[in-house]
Amino acid sequence: MENNTLDTTKLLSSVRSVGTLKPMFDIPTQSFLPPQLNVLGTGFWVGNSVFVTCAHVVQSLLSGPFELKGMLVVGGNNDQYLKATISILDLEHDLAVLQISNKDFHATRKESCLNLNDEKEVVGEDVCFAGYPLGNQLLNETHTPIFARGVIAHTSSSINKIRKEIKISGFVEGGFSGSPVVNNKGNVIGVVASHPEQTKNIFNIISWEHIVKLIELENS
Repeated sequence: MENNTLDTTKLLSSVRSVGTLKPMFDIPTQSFLPPQLNVLGTGFWVGNSVFVTCAHVVQSLLSGPFELKGMLVVGGNNDQYLKATISILDLEHDLAVLQISNKDFHATRKESCLNLNDEKEVVGEDVCFAGYPLGNQLLNETHTPIFARGVIAHTSSSINKIRKEIKISGFVEGGFSGSPVVNNKGNVIGVVASHPEQTKNIFNIISWEHIVKLIELENS
């Protein structure tokens, strides 16, 4: 993998954490404290400055008062946390597109955008992914993502399934949801979505074909 370093750099530069900033009130002093960051999962820049994550990462924010849920934000990875809104929620494929409230911010993301895969995946192919496992617990000073590797263990033979998933042999923890999985060319083959309850050594990713449709909808 001669270009592995380049692919890794692009992958890491694309990934951001998705979370909430919730106002905190200190009862003894009767004063407000700085908002508390709660990392819910992972997202990434792909295509032409489209930010993708998993629907289940942000779905709960659609209901409940702001005081309890907090404000949806995207950031970390040397970026400040900025207010975001849910632009598209695709529950069928567990995907979502987020819009950063600062419109000018999207224009600066193009150099960090990953490209999508455009060919059949191969069982046994090495892949890598990055995200924010365990939420706030592994955050460093710059809130950069955690890097990991895996191998394609099984891929669906049909691209016409309602929800095409690819199985990856590797290890994931909660918080990796929404992480981009890239092949040796640095192209996104899918998004980390879930793993069977019995094991964390095999997990599912939502295939890139569904992300293509999401980007087309966002840009239409």
